[in-house]
Amino acid sequence: MNKPLLARLALIALVAIVGFFQKDRILGPNQESPQSTQPVANQQGLPKLKEDLKFPPSQKNTPVVSSSNLVMKNLQIRDVDGSIAYQGDIDLKPVLERIKSGRQDSHANDGEIFGNRERRLPQKERNYYKEYVVRTPGISHAGPQRLVIGKQGEIYYTHDHYNSFKRIQP
Repeated sequence: MNKPLLARLALIALVAIVGFFQKDRILGPNQESPQSTQPVANQQGLPKLKEDLKFPPSQKNTPVVSSSNLVMKNLQIRDVDGSIAYQGDIDLKPVLERIKSGRQDSHANDGEIFGNRERRLPQKERNYYKEYVVRTPGISHAGPQRLVIGKQGEIYYTHDHYNSFKRIQP
């Protein structure tokens, strides 16, 4: 097994272990994770996502999210073992609508601070970016897709778990 793949698998295992223990610490051992359809407060007690997240202003209550630049065409999404889990188009509009409405994905890091440790996004002050899960068809876990949103409303998409980003202009 090559070293980069082994390092990725070790990182994924570490994230899974930390997430498992944080669930009990945050929710308590007998509580269930919030459903993705319910608005929830940030797990550290911060304001709700829709109040905390700044989207560009809209006119006449029209949706902020348009479909023009939100469909990522002909992507190959790989699972942790390197196999192709999905190939095709990914529409980011439903994820952005979920975020805007305050609904949280069940993944522990959804809506949490993105540290930009890879330094692939512009350097900003600590806690500037938040990350959100983009579910991948055919993958039962969170998968490699994420949206990262800055405090000024800039949106970045990664289909390869932070190896590359594309700036999205809704």
